[in-house]
This record gives sequence, structure tokens and C-alpha cells, in this order.
Amino acid sequence: MRYLVRPKPKSDESLESFMLRVARGNGYSDFSTFIQSAKSSVIGSSAGRFESFLPEDIASANLHHSQISSRRRIDMLRQFAELAGCTLSDLLDICLARGAVTFSKRRVSLYRQGVNIPLDELRPLHEVPVCPSCINENGYRRQLWHFRSYTACHQHGISLINHCRCGASLNMVEQEFSGSCHSCGASLLEQIENASDPELKLSAWLSGETTEHLPSVAQSHRWGLVHWFRHYVAFDDCIAEDSFFSYFKAWPDSLFEKLKSDFTKAIELAVSPLNEMTFQDVFGDLLIVSCRLPGSALADNIVLRSIVKFLSDEVIDKGSVLGDLAINSIEAAILLNTTTGQIASLYDQGILQTKYQLRSSQIVAVTAPVFRLSDVLCCWLTSYQSETSNRRYLVSKW
Repeated sequence: MRYLVRPKPKSDESLESFMLRVARGNGYSDFSTFIQSAKSSVIGSSAGRFESFLPEDIASANLHHSQISSRRRIDMLRQFAELAGCTLSDLLDICLARGAVTFSKRRVSLYRQGVNIPLDELRPLHEVPVCPSCINENGYRRQLWHFRSYTACHQHGISLINHCRCGASLNMVEQEFSGSCHSCGASLLEQIENASDPELKLSAWLSGETTEHLPSVAQSHRWGLVHWFRHYVAFDDCIAEDSFFSYFKAWPDSLFEKLKSDFTKAIELAVSPLNEMTFQDVFGDLLIVSCRLPGSALADNIVLRSIVKFLSDEVIDKGSVLGDLAINSIEAAILLNTTTGQIASLYDQGILQTKYQLRSSQIVAVTAPVFRLSDVLCCWLTSYQSETSNRRYLVSKW
């Protein structure tokens, strides 16, 4: 059996949008009624194999919601593709899967069409806004609208909206994919508001376009930079587009100024001598927040690369007292883009010395700040540089 109305999924459409288009195109007013009909069709042809894992709710239909059996979720999508008159690959292309990488602070990622995006960027389905012009022209909802930091349509230059002026929600489960409000019938085109310049530029940049004053990095790293800015600079789940744009317009000086300010403040408020302070006393969890965006190599991670440049310039070139700060094995591993196991090996080989004398039988936790920052940076200079490092010469610590 196939549905009579079989629209084709669009490459930039969300899976939920496509499923709802198929349901409504075939006369079903809500998804639950539609899925019950689908179950009946599947049971008749496949002896009930799919009934237990067809989603009851459109909000749990996407691939990343699979918790028990990924194979069963794939089987469901294959069956749906057959009923809808498309191929499984057509659906997989527009699915959100769980990514294999994590962002800093152990944030799970979503994966779609070669791009990793932090899971906490995903809006609940009932909060997904729309672009009135896109809906009027195309009749489907784009996947980008599902992410919190994408707030303006970069194609039409207008802000996304999630409520009609009458107060009704434009919830995609309730709202027809048309240019008018399902509650009062008002045209959404009459409610268009032009987006601010920073808002528009940020959304265009996140979509993959080249944007002046914002870094030309891979699209996954762009979402990583938003994640980093939210957790290290803004300390807020909702970032202001103008502050993000201004910060990266001045990059990397904006970061250097913050690091210098953090150092000055830490010295002023210190209750211990500088040579007894740790890296975290001065910079907090800077390295932890910056280590995976989602890449950790200096070639990919412009934040980590700028941090290493700042520290090496201050400690190696200027002889700053920052070099006396104690760091732990995790932080050392981040700076050298290696593992804590390798840090232990460097210590055993005598390549990396500890700041304090350790007993031969002493077991040191990876969180214990036992290494000197200057020693780790010298190790980086002599042994751990790459083609994207900031130095073109080697400096030995001996």
C-alpha cells in the first residue's frame, strides 16, 4: 500500500515537517490518527513486526530519539518511506541522528548531512518558529528553524515568529503549513519584521554562508563557537546576536583582552602567592570549555589555537609569571592535544617534570595540578607542534 498523496522530502526540510505534510496531504488532521492508520497498513503486510516501535507522537519520531533498538527505528523509516513513495535514503538525509562526537562540557551532539550540532541547540517541537515568507512560498518547515541560535531567515532577511498577533501559537503540530494563522485566519505575511543586522548575519553564518567579520570555519565548528560563547563568555542559554557578532568581529583580541582581565582580577583577589596558584584559579574551566568545538586539534579549533598562542606569547616571549601556574594532567593533555595516558608517559620518561617532588610510589590523580604551565608549553614547542601552530621555530627548555 502507498498513500495517494506522496510529496517529496526537501533537502533542507525537517523529518517532522515531511511526516506532517504526508499525513495532512492524505486527509489526516493529526499525527496520532495518521500513525494508527499506518500501523494498520503495516500490520496487514508485515504481521505486526512494526507495531511496537512506530512512534505514537511526532515529537519522538526522529532518529536521535531511538533508545533501545536503532535497527527498529531504521525499519520504521523504511516502512514509512515505502508508504510515502520515497526511498529510505531520502528520509535518512533529513533525519537528525545522534552524533559520534561530543562538544565541550560533555554536550551530546546531533548529526545531519555532515554537520554536528550540540543537542541543547534543539528547540522543543512546539516552540519551532517559522519564516512567513518561506511557509507561503514553499509550504514546509526548514530544519534550521529547529535550532535556538538560528533566529532569522537569512534568505528573506526577516525574523522568525512563533506566535500570531492574535496570540495563537504557530506550533507545527497544530498549524497548517500555510501562510495564514490556523486560529484567526490572519495572514502571516502581514506580521513580517525585518531582522537586525547581527541577527541576520549570525543566522546566515550558521547556515554555512561566508559572513564578513565571522570566522570562515567548518559548519560544525560554527555551532561549536556558539556553544563556547554561550558557556564561557555570555554565561546564558540565550545569546545576544549583537554581542556575539561584536566579540568575533574583534577576534582574537577580544579573547586576549578577557584572558588578561581574568589574570589581573585573579592577582588582585588572590589569597595565595602566584607560585601556589593553579591555572583554574586564574582562568576557571577555560580549557575544558574550549577543548572540543567539536574538534580538539589546533587545525580545527580556533579558540584553542588562540589560547595556546596567548599563553605561549605571554610565557615564552614575555616571561610572564603565568608560567608558574600549576595545571593538571587533563589540562596538559588539552594543550598538547593528546591523552592523559600520554602525559603520564611523558612524566615517566622525564620529558615532562612535575612542579612538586613526588614520591616514587605516589599515585597522582589526573585532576591534581602538579605540572608547571611553562614546562607544558615548552614541551609543546619542542615536541608537539603541528602545521597550524603559531611558531616557526623550536625553543628548548634545557
